[in-house]
Amino acid sequence: MEYVSPFDDTAREPVALAPRPASLEGKRVALLDINKRRGSEFLDRLEELLRERGAETFRLSKPTFSRPAPTEVVERVALHADLAVEALAD
Repeated sequence: MEYVSPFDDTAREPVALAPRPASLEGKRVALLDINKRRGSEFLDRLEELLRERGAETFRLSKPTFSRPAPTEVVERVALHADLAVEALAD
């Protein structure tokens, strides 16, 4: 029997977190639903809170949670959003 570790042992340089904006006023926030159960409920509430703080929101969905987002979805976020939230429900 061969043991296969689920951990990646390759050393990587730490990557700094993106800076947080001082305010959400006027920021465009992409809300990505990965199509897992109840993810849209989470995004509904989050969208309400973001809008109360002055953010503009738009929603996107992945066709299925088990695959990476299609290129078109990633490009839309990159081109049209200042911030992004991915709804991981469970």
